[in-house]
Amino acid sequence: MNSFSENYTFKEATLFSLHLMQLSKILWRTIENDWENLVKPYGININEHHILLMAYSSPYISIMELAELGSMHITTAFNFSKKLQQKGYLRIIKNKAKKKNTCIELTKRGEELLVEILKNFKPHENEVFLGALSTKNLYGKLPSFTELVTLMRNIYGGNLIALIDCCSSSIEKNLIEEDGVFKNTIKKMLNN
Repeated sequence: MNSFSENYTFKEATLFSLHLMQLSKILWRTIENDWENLVKPYGININEHHILLMAYSSPYISIMELAELGSMHITTAFNFSKKLQQKGYLRIIKNKAKKKNTCIELTKRGEELLVEILKNFKPHENEVFLGALSTKNLYGKLPSFTELVTLMRNIYGGNLIALIDCCSSSIEKNLIEEDGVFKNTIKKMLNN
C-alpha cells in the first residue's frame, strides 16, 4: 500500500485526477487556438514562440534545458531552434561555460519579433482572457493560479516556474503601456 494512503482515499485521488485531466484537455484546446492565432501572422508556431520566450528569459539556455523546461523532446527543441536561426531570430552557439552544450541566444531581430507580437495582442480575441474576466469582475483581479503553480512546481521543479516568472517580470518591467498599447521599448529590453 502507498505510504501516502492515509492522506487521501483512492476515490478522492481518482476523481481529482480525472477532473484535472478533463479540464486540462478543454483548457489546452482553447489555449492552443488562442496561441496559434497570436503567432500565426508572424510565420511562427507555438513551439517556436515558446522557444523565443525562453531565450528571452534565460540567455544562453542550452538545448537540453530548453527541451526540459519547454516540455518538448530534445530533437524538437533543436529542430525548431534551427528554423528560428534560419529566420534570424536566434543564434545557436557552443557555450563552454555549459560544458560545450549547444545553447541558443536571442537576436535583436528575435527580440523585436517578441515585442511586435506583444504589441499586437488583442485581448478581445483571446478566449482564455475573456473567460477569466468574470473572475476579475468578481474579485478585482485576474486568476493567479496559485494552486496550479504549486502543482506544476511539484511535478517539474522550481526552474520551470522561475523561468515563467522571469519572462513575465521582464515583460512587465520593460514594456510600457500607453493608451491601451505597448510603447516600443526595444532598446530598454536589449540593454538589460
